Amino acid sequence: MEIYQLEYFVKTAEVLHFTKAAELCFVTQSGLSQQIKKVEEELEMPLFVRIGKKVQLTEAGSVFLIHAKKVLENVQNGKQAIEDLNQMIGGELRIGVTYIFGLLILPIVNTFAKRYQNLKIIVEYGTTESLEQKLINNAVDVVLVIPSHAIERPIQKVPLFTSNMVMAVSKNHALANLDKIAFKKIEEIPLILPGKGSNSREFVEELFQKFNMKPKISIELHSIHALLQMVENSDWSTIVAEKALKGWDQLCAIQITGVATKREAFMLTIGGYQKKAVKIFMEEFKKSI
Repeated sequence: MEIYQLEYFVKTAEVLHFTKAAELCFVTQSGLSQQIKKVEEELEMPLFVRIGKKVQLTEAGSVFLIHAKKVLENVQNGKQAIEDLNQMIGGELRIGVTYIFGLLILPIVNTFAKRYQNLKIIVEYGTTESLEQKLINNAVDVVLVIPSHAIERPIQKVPLFTSNMVMAVSKNHALANLDKIAFKKIEEIPLILPGKGSNSREFVEELFQKFNMKPKISIELHSIHALLQMVENSDWSTIVAEKALKGWDQLCAIQITGVATKREAFMLTIGGYQKKAVKIFMEEFKKSI
């Protein structure tokens, strides 16, 4: 059984369509089908049920997919290990971040890009759940999150920092002189909040429900940069992790009382061999915060 045959099988299992899989693997549909048939003959088990142009994994296919992915991952890790032995920081560094890390990560990405010019850095934004899945599927190398649920194996977590959720307003806002505010009082204040699906939004939504509050959410934005920029130049308020305000000198952080607001941030990886670029990035990012 050849590595390229496993690649054809895994890609077909992901898209469940022979023609699409062939296009993604840059081969003809007949060529891809022929190679998968050879794998099935070698295993003496069908891997797919063919229904017209559509396909579904058989039970054997689902079991084999787990091991095929692991083989391809090990091969990729082996190649990366040899690259690292040659002292070449190259290839790709794929970083998954939740929206709150959007600004925190930019300085270190800039430094990395200048220091390692053979390294391509890809930053992907998403929710904790979607990024965890990408990490498990080897679609990203490392993930930065403030999770709202327990992180389970095979994912490993490295503590980064603890940050309180605060209410943020412009320095020109009528409430800018406050040091703290009761959470129940926020019900009376017009808000801009992160879009639904983000962990920050889920965190405050749970608190709103717990206290039977109906907040005035006037605007939702998935971009934390755009959100803070609007707050900075208006009378709107928002609720974010205090760490997200780093570098926003025209915003004030007002401590929230009456509820627990402390949240922990982690760097997530998959156990086993790590690219040298991942190790260096993890060290440098921890220093930067």
